[in-house]
Amino acid sequence: MTFKTIIAASAFLGLIACSDADAPTVSAPKLDASVSAAAEVMAAKTKAVLIYADWCGSCKILDPKVKEAQGLGAIAGLDYVTLDYTEKDAADFYAQAEAAGVGGAVTAYLNGTIKTGQLVLVDMDDQKVLKKIDKTYEVPQMIEAFKDAIAAS
Repeated sequence: MTFKTIIAASAFLGLIACSDADAPTVSAPKLDASVSAAAEVMAAKTKAVLIYADWCGSCKILDPKVKEAQGLGAIAGLDYVTLDYTEKDAADFYAQAEAAGVGGAVTAYLNGTIKTGQLVLVDMDDQKVLKKIDKTYEVPQMIEAFKDAIAAS
């Protein structure tokens, strides 16, 4: 159900309530899974930001581990973001970071030098990098680092 549909239904019910006519019974709309998931992502306290390029050797080790961690299920308060530096276009890379809401944190963390093959955990409130995860981390260590970062943010 779209936002416009909900507004239209509310307006219709409001008009009926003001008249002498009997109002039809209308059940409240249910949120579908995509709306619930979108709300959870918006509430993410921490973002796991993969700084990636397809030519990066460390990325080829780290990326499958990140995907495995994602496949284990959602972690409340965590959202995943991939910033792609494959084309070595710094302007595009930083535009991706801004669009993901982590531009300030990533820019400050990298300090002018984009280094791929790392996953940084960003506190969304403070816009600071809490932790760096590299290819040496195993999936259980990543999950633990995610939970620690969420607790710290």
